[in-house]
Amino acid sequence: MRRLEALIVARTAFEELPLVITCGATARELASLGLRPTHLPLLDSMGLTTAVGLGVALAHPGPVGVIDGDGSLLMGFSILPTLAAHGAPGLVVLVLDNGQHASAAGIPSQAADVDLAAAARGLGLAVEAVDHAGALQDVLGDALAVAGGPRLVVARIEPGEAEDVPFLLEDPAVLGARFAAALQDAREETTP
Repeated sequence: MRRLEALIVARTAFEELPLVITCGATARELASLGLRPTHLPLLDSMGLTTAVGLGVALAHPGPVGVIDGDGSLLMGFSILPTLAAHGAPGLVVLVLDNGQHASAAGIPSQAADVDLAAAARGLGLAVEAVDHAGALQDVLGDALAVAGGPRLVVARIEPGEAEDVPFLLEDPAVLGARFAAALQDAREETTP
């Protein structure tokens, strides 16, 4: 499955839910589909995506999604034991694993040699591994429908990037403020 296929599935699954997105090609390709106020691309913040998502999930009353990359997750790998020990219910982390740093000329990541799903399982996390869009859709649907968490979904994707996707040049502070306002609005709508 190509990254863009996986992102289309994830965007649909997390339609209006909070979603924290890793930087680089993943953020650009998701933005090319149209950014939603409840979706926060972390520009220039490699290695922090899942940690930021955990923080959001600990404060948010409903499901929260994260789209991380294999290189980014490996850079901040210490978040996985933290998720296992203190993870938030409702947190769903989707890891797009192509075994490379796509935004850095395709330099191989350690995921080319390390099974991320097995490593996360070894830490006691609930993990599903998928390699096509239909399976990804099913697993994300199940993860969002069943209380509990955190859950990790490792989706094997093909190397490479979608063509003709422009750089995401929005101001990170503006993206963050829009995200915070959208979460506050959602909270006010659900508070009696």
